[in-house]
Amino acid sequence: MKGPETELLTVDEVAALLRTTVKGVYYLVEHRRIPHLKLGRRIRFVRSDVLSWLEQNRVPSLEKKR
Repeated sequence: MKGPETELLTVDEVAALLRTTVKGVYYLVEHRRIPHLKLGRRIRFVRSDVLSWLEQNRVPSLEKKR
């Protein structure tokens, strides 16, 4: 059974999700900065892995203490 947590995404879909270019996604893959799967010559991403990666790489905003 395929659920949203195991949904596989293509490079194009991840680029759209991250609002970046396909070339930018390939850069992240090449430098092992984003979790991915290699299926033969194809690269795929598990949606939940990409969303977790985004959360882990979030830079917190600076809040002024009063």
